[in-house]
Amino acid sequence: MENTSNDELLKYASIISAVIFGTILIVYFIYVVMTSKGSKKFKSSRSLDTLYDEAGGNDPLSDSRLISTIDLSTDKYSCKFDILYEGIKGRKVKCTGGCDDEDDEKSDFCKQFQYLGKGNAGNGELSDTLLDDTYVSRRDSTDE
Repeated sequence: MENTSNDELLKYASIISAVIFGTILIVYFIYVVMTSKGSKKFKSSRSLDTLYDEAGGNDPLSDSRLISTIDLSTDKYSCKFDILYEGIKGRKVKCTGGCDDEDDEKSDFCKQFQYLGKGNAGNGELSDTLLDDTYVSRRDSTDE
């Protein structure tokens, strides 16, 4: 008689474990389906130029525009920049804070990122850039 009760216990235990396992699979499947729908999400470590490019800003016939303001404040430096991307050729980085006309280390740090395009202050030269590498390489290749 004891043998029969052990057999029944094993039978019910295997059915219960199969039901629990199946429930977990169904819940996981529903979770995957619900979280995968919706709009495309951008990866968090993207740069402005990658965002602009993926949005179609660098398309040849694009009339796109990206405007961004960057405020940088650390213990050592404080800078503010207005960044403008227009179409595939227009790029400007204007230093609007921290780049006074003084020649000191803090001001020089902020000024090194400013780019107003060819013919403007800076004459299109960059000591360092906040602009996308694709634009800079394309700009440099047309200079030759």
